[in-house]
Amino acid sequence: MAHAGEERPSREAVDGVAAALATVGNWMFSPATRRRIMASSGLELSLGDYTLLAQISVHAPVRLSVLAELMEVDKSTLSPPAKRLEQRGFIERRPDPADARAQLVSVTRAGKLAIGKLWKARAAAVADLLADWDPADVEQLAAGLGALSEAIKNSR
Repeated sequence: MAHAGEERPSREAVDGVAAALATVGNWMFSPATRRRIMASSGLELSLGDYTLLAQISVHAPVRLSVLAELMEVDKSTLSPPAKRLEQRGFIERRPDPADARAQLVSVTRAGKLAIGKLWKARAAAVADLLADWDPADVEQLAAGLGALSEAIKNSR
């Protein structure tokens, strides 16, 4: 992080990071990559169910209406996958202590095991991309992305 009197990165470098992150994000969330992760995980979930389970795991306990806002979808589109995930025992609903009329969803133990399989498959997909890289370059990338991730978390 640049402080007073320190040199800032060039505009070209910042633009390059932004463009690279867009490419990474597009790859990570593409249907083809998500299908590959699903197939590799051994789970049989639709892409919508996979996406919702992942979002619940990050934000739980959470109302579906809040997730709908975060995901920029209508809440009604989350009800069917939420019901399927609940039927499979991956998520559970509980009354919201702040408003007993509302429900909070969270991931169950079975859901956490499923998420673990998904993240392991995701890591394997990334490992395939990095297979020909020098290990030191992978370590440097991990450190840089970790710092960027922390900066994002601290900016909220």
